[in-house]
Amino acid sequence: MVSRAWIVGLLGSGCLLGQELLNQELAAARPAAVFGPYIYQIRQELPPSYEMRLPAEVILTAGPGLDPEELIIKLLPSPNPGRLTVGLFTCERSPFPCLVGGFSVEANRSISAQRELQRHQTQGNPITLAQGVRGYLREGPSLKPVSEFSSLMWEQGGMIYTISFLAAERENILTMGRSMANQPPLRSVQLPNPSPNE
Repeated sequence: MVSRAWIVGLLGSGCLLGQELLNQELAAARPAAVFGPYIYQIRQELPPSYEMRLPAEVILTAGPGLDPEELIIKLLPSPNPGRLTVGLFTCERSPFPCLVGGFSVEANRSISAQRELQRHQTQGNPITLAQGVRGYLREGPSLKPVSEFSSLMWEQGGMIYTISFLAAERENILTMGRSMANQPPLRSVQLPNPSPNE
């Protein structure tokens, strides 16, 4: 007969092992402090087998008095196609737009993500983000119609990443993109769906 104490001990050691693995991953990936309270939730929202890179620092210098540490983080998952956006806002809700920018990830097998990446490749400026990783910056003011936001897209590790921020943050978009491309990724904690044959 299996004792209750043995089961409790086993469950406890499993929880400790899971926490230890999480701590090891967080020690490797060092996202900006503003993301700290949301790391596990981000990993929960990522579709199975997805990875998410976040910058080591959120840098905003164009807007008056914008403190990255005071921004409101909202996770915006989309199931079809699988996509996760980490949005940064200055308010919970307002009659005026309060979106500052965001970081998104999709699988490179997504047709819509590939189409958008091709648009960036043809309309944007190529930027080296890391060794073997090239991004493409589409600048909002040069688009037709003109956009307040500029976006940087690239493919890395089977994922397609997008950074979108107010166009005035151009240099900061590039700095954050380089940081993301060189950061170890956070991985989804969701288990892959079993195949129908299993």
